[in-house]
Amino acid sequence: MRTVLLLFAVLLLAGCTNMRRLEKGKPIRSESASGIVRKHLATLAKPEWAGMKLQVEANLNGERNSFKVNARMRRDSAIWLSITPALGVEAARILLTHDSVFFLSKVPGNRFGYMGEYAAFDSLLGTHLTYAMAQHILCGEGINLLDEESKYVSKVDGREHLLINKYKHRVRRLVGVKEKEINPNDSLSFEASIEVQERVLSRSDDEDLLVKRYWFDGFGYQLTRTRFDDLYNGRSIEISHGRFEPEAGGWIPHRTGLTIAYPEGTQSIKIEILRARYGKPYPMPFSIPEEVERRNGL
Repeated sequence: MRTVLLLFAVLLLAGCTNMRRLEKGKPIRSESASGIVRKHLATLAKPEWAGMKLQVEANLNGERNSFKVNARMRRDSAIWLSITPALGVEAARILLTHDSVFFLSKVPGNRFGYMGEYAAFDSLLGTHLTYAMAQHILCGEGINLLDEESKYVSKVDGREHLLINKYKHRVRRLVGVKEKEINPNDSLSFEASIEVQERVLSRSDDEDLLVKRYWFDGFGYQLTRTRFDDLYNGRSIEISHGRFEPEAGGWIPHRTGLTIAYPEGTQSIKIEILRARYGKPYPMPFSIPEEVERRNGL
């Protein structure tokens, strides 16, 4: 308890200092990457159980849909989703575990079940999804922020702190700029010749050519935005968080947006928490009736 109070006092003092600087027309004070990450981790709520009522708006493969989702989560274990469109009748049920996806469509004329791997989402979202990513998105945690090999450059972007991962020399050859020289909202593109691009890509994999950016509120250190530039696959992923509420011993974002852009198009999902309850165990019923068709994909 004493450690928590001490950390809260430090965050409050830093927030007051930055407020005075902004009032004088100055940017917030720059801080070390390790200090920003440490303060951010202290803001996270990590409930063992969560039950949420969500409003979701999705634009996937050119189709726009809006629906309610009853979500239940047991931390680091499972996420259960019941999807209900405007008419109020359950249309689909999903269960996510660390290594498997269970999906049941109840739509008349398109009833089917799926049990398999997360790769089933790849073509739908335009990127690879994992259980950890889904949990982090719901809870406002930085995806891959704590990778052992990641080191960061710390910059100030208005009233926010920005961390950019120190990327490899081959990335600099492709984009023609060092991580310290990237403007906060720059979209990275290949500046190297075709010959250099082909040579670098042939000798690299996804992780070699990934540029990560994380924005943190300059006062509360909540994660407000994440951007991944996947140069190997030619796509970008951006996650935004807002309307943070103090819940479950930390801060939970009640508005989250996910946008995935790639050469073939853009996919987007907006999530709003309408109400939530934490700490209470919830059942996660899931079964595929025998008469329902089993499919190999979604």
